[in-house]
Amino acid sequence: MQQSDNNKNNSEKGKTMKAVRQHQFGGPEVLVYEDAPVPELNKGEVRVKVKAIGLNPPDWYLREGYKMLPPEWQPKVPFPIILGTDISGTIEAVADDVEEFCVGDEVYSMVRFPSYGPSQAYAEYVNVHVSELALKPAGIDHIHSAGAPMSLLTAWQFMIEVGHDEQNPLQPDKHIPVPLEGKTVLINGAVVA
Repeated sequence: MQQSDNNKNNSEKGKTMKAVRQHQFGGPEVLVYEDAPVPELNKGEVRVKVKAIGLNPPDWYLREGYKMLPPEWQPKVPFPIILGTDISGTIEAVADDVEEFCVGDEVYSMVRFPSYGPSQAYAEYVNVHVSELALKPAGIDHIHSAGAPMSLLTAWQFMIEVGHDEQNPLQPDKHIPVPLEGKTVLINGAVVA
């Protein structure tokens, strides 16, 4: 018997997980490993039990308070927050309206990026909208798949012209693709699955 989203959410209230959170801007010393509420599952989402995360520059930009941005661009952040975008793990729960994925699927994602807000990947569990989720390739372990999303997007943005209409919220200048015709490109650390 399936529970409705409301019943599922009511049964999840009060559950805790371990997470790395911050309560103020600063250096690595502001990161605290502590208990946090398990996020409530919303329509269109799955809950992923995180096996590995990727660390990326936007994580430390937010941790420090986006110091490199002009003050008018610096977002207001509701502390405490959980950083991180790139994850790999196993689906633990699905919302009633989700048909694309099942409990037990191994997946990876770049969660809620681009955005100024925290994506909440440095945690035991993270909710991900199905539009931001993909099945993890069988030939790649969780550690490598968690390291892929943002690094692959970065390479794609600098080598492919299509898609450059989207402004990076962390940079004032628009991405300009590198002209590749007649050039050799070194792909460092590529993994063949």
